Amino acid sequence: MMTGMEQTERRPRSKPKFRPARFASVIVEELAQQIVSGALAEGDVLPTEPALCEEFGFSRTVVREGLKLLEERGLVRVEQGRGTTVQPRSSWNLLDPDVLRIALEYDSDMSLLDDLISVRRVLEREMAAQAAGQLTDAELVELGDIIEQMEHAYDDYDAFRACDNAFHAIIMRASGNEVGLTIVRVIHRHGGATAPLAAGASKATLKRTAAEHRAILEALAEGDGELAGERISAHIEARWSERKSRRKGT
Repeated sequence: MMTGMEQTERRPRSKPKFRPARFASVIVEELAQQIVSGALAEGDVLPTEPALCEEFGFSRTVVREGLKLLEERGLVRVEQGRGTTVQPRSSWNLLDPDVLRIALEYDSDMSLLDDLISVRRVLEREMAAQAAGQLTDAELVELGDIIEQMEHAYDDYDAFRACDNAFHAIIMRASGNEVGLTIVRVIHRHGGATAPLAAGASKATLKRTAAEHRAILEALAEGDGELAGERISAHIEARWSERKSRRKGT
């Protein structure tokens, strides 16, 4: 006869709960691709739930979860008795990582990237101004060390880019602007993965970039927030303009 302890030890494990969201992501990806690409246009009504169940091979619970996620992202509107309707682009949540990633895939004229860089430039200008009076001596030294690493990485673009991102991240964190940091982080992550921003750069361009970072650091070290903001804004604009021109010329 088993003791109470043995019974407890041999008690079967409970089965993991069914998570429709994991399967719903398949529906979200496919329908979001169709909406963003224009295959499903504004005002189009999606197939009924039973039709979607048959198309994707999932239960009604999973389909409903997928439609709910699409609605939360602003891509569709679900109305009882009227079906699910594709919403205009102005309703899309372009800061949602999935929506932004897919939208950038179809950004052939780089207009969305233009908007992202503009937002980044405005935010980082303000955050650099805020950081000027907040950076510690240790952080200023770290920024200087990063620039030196950049100056030794002209032949290693990935290493140079990692230093570049680290430099900006320190300034943004020092600003204390958590919302700005979150938005710029999304822009960096998804905008930076696009061809115009992921492509390498010439050694001359990297040297100019390092020099611009040093000028930003000088303003920060002097506690001149206005100048630091102006310099980081000009740096972002100059690098993007150069990349955009090179991309359009290909």
